Amino acid sequence: MSRARLASFAVFVVAAVAGLVAFAAADSVALAFGAFFAIGLVGMWLAGRVFDRLATPEERRSDLEDRVRNPDL
Repeated sequence: MSRARLASFAVFVVAAVAGLVAFAAADSVALAFGAFFAIGLVGMWLAGRVFDRLATPEERRSDLEDRVRNPDL
């Protein structure tokens, strides 16, 4: 696993844990879901930015090629 992918994954995991902690600590259900989704969206955005910043051109090409050949279902 490349450094860019590993850093991106680490940021995503930290955001996921922070979202779960916020969900568990919130007093109301609406606040819990709102915090969970907000932290999740920011974490995904930040993970993408970290990958873009650290990835080499070859890693970016490989990532795009993988996305084209194996689309999400």
